[in-house]
Amino acid sequence: MNAYFDPTLAPAPISLNIVEGMSNAQYHARPEYSSSQLKDMIRSAAHFYSHNIAKEHDKERKACMDFGTLAHTLFLEPEQFTNEFVIAPTFNRRTNAGKAEAAAWEQENEGKILVTEEQVQSAERIIKNLQTLSMYGVMQNNYGMAEASFFFTDPIFGLELRVRPDWHIVPCSALPNGLILDLKTTSDARAIAFQKQCGNFAYDLSAAMYREGFQQVYGTEEKPDFIFLVAENTAPFNVKQYKASNLFLSVGEQRYYRAKELLAESLLLQKWDGYSKELEEINLPSYMLKQALQHEFN
Repeated sequence: MNAYFDPTLAPAPISLNIVEGMSNAQYHARPEYSSSQLKDMIRSAAHFYSHNIAKEHDKERKACMDFGTLAHTLFLEPEQFTNEFVIAPTFNRRTNAGKAEAAAWEQENEGKILVTEEQVQSAERIIKNLQTLSMYGVMQNNYGMAEASFFFTDPIFGLELRVRPDWHIVPCSALPNGLILDLKTTSDARAIAFQKQCGNFAYDLSAAMYREGFQQVYGTEEKPDFIFLVAENTAPFNVKQYKASNLFLSVGEQRYYRAKELLAESLLLQKWDGYSKELEEINLPSYMLKQALQHEFN
């Protein structure tokens, strides 16, 4: 990507708090708090403690390295494919020789993500479709970075934070505030379905955090726009592109602030509460109530 640009001529960040080339393992081992951790906090402080301090779900989380990771790598950092993935050959494990070959191969490729030839072909179809989007042209024609790691300090609560945008475009004359692009794989890329996914996985909170880190590092006048590139993970691998609306980002800012506030309070008190124990009324989702009312009056 960026075949027409010399990286040595790209604008430099105003601080040293951005690192290119840091591995996923190095990044996730860092002590700063990530957006995934703040999302745990939004659910409950007990979830944050379980996931990030007691580390009771480490194996479960590692198992989530899946097809989406493959698509990310092939689209944004194809040169990293052989370092992170391996296509497994077929071994005859019914024979001693086959078992020995399999064991030697597994030892040689320890630490890499196992994928099939079919998965690679599917991911390549996704990349081909993503390249038809107008935002791909923007990525091609403006200097950017894949998976750069940003480190910054929250100005209100003093929390040390980190973000790792899938792709960002450095502030330039065409985009004075830069741009952040986030690649998502999903079962349904249509707006209604993806809106639900955004809510379920707190993509709004992540967008707010990424934009704040970007502005701190580059010192832009405004925070950058936030773009979702969305690809379906089954044939025909349709794609969509969405820009986070002002309302989307406003909700994200509120949830991001609340997550930081709760984390700072829990760290200070060393108290990690779960859900409220109060008796509450429960209702049906608003869309079901709306459907019921429409049916009643029709």
